[in-house]
Amino acid sequence: MGEDRIKRLRSMARDKRFISGIFNYCDRWCERCPFTARCLNFAMQEADDTDDPGARDTGNDKFWKKLEEIFRDTLTMIREDAKARGIDLEAPDTEAEARTEEQKARCFDEMEEPLVESAMAYAKAVTGWMKKSGPLFEAKGTELATQARLSVGRPQAEAEQLKEFADVISWYQYFIGAKLSRAVQGQAEDEMETDEEMKQFPKDSDGSAKIALIAIDRSIAAWSGLRGSLDEQNDSILDLLAALARLRREVEEKFPAARAFVRPGFDEPEQTKAARKKKA
Repeated sequence: MGEDRIKRLRSMARDKRFISGIFNYCDRWCERCPFTARCLNFAMQEADDTDDPGARDTGNDKFWKKLEEIFRDTLTMIREDAKARGIDLEAPDTEAEARTEEQKARCFDEMEEPLVESAMAYAKAVTGWMKKSGPLFEAKGTELATQARLSVGRPQAEAEQLKEFADVISWYQYFIGAKLSRAVQGQAEDEMETDEEMKQFPKDSDGSAKIALIAIDRSIAAWSGLRGSLDEQNDSILDLLAALARLRREVEEKFPAARAFVRPGFDEPEQTKAARKKKA
């Protein structure tokens, strides 16, 4: 089974229709992404999909066993490729470098990063707001159901809009903090980079910060829309909007080049996208 998966992974990795690295700077919302047909990560998930719901449930042992198999086979493929290129991943110098990187990661974990803390504080505040506002949503639902029975207004459209606002807020609630954590850690590693050639490449930290900023932008839009529908929660929503606006400003200050980062597929010029389509 492992060998078959490795062969499948190799074959998919050679497929020209996939945009290299597109999944590194997306929002993981595959159901709404127009690029799933060009994404290797999505294709791999689809290839490993199963009809057994237990294999998709993070609370089920089957999920973790499946994930362990994927990681094990991927590691085997990496080792085989490294060996073919004359690279010994078990060599003492390689192990020493790995330990150095591990120490860097531990040092970062011990740092108190205000941006990440602010993002997680926002996520926690959203959870509290949602719990507190549960009865309000129920009352709104009853009101819209009454309007539907009386054929008054546009209750179905309003209900769908409210659900959309809530879905967007929930999707990005923790995503923002996760991406900012990666961006901050990446920036710390960038500052320790000594290879001048490597310094010329686009920074992963800027790409991670950009998708975090996009998530913040969309969350602000969703909260603004929700505020227009739930007058009773104006003040509490304003507090959350203020927190997001402040966080956005701080991210832009810490990562001034993030907005200009070109994400593969998503932000490329139209001529580049057209060329990709011809190759696919």
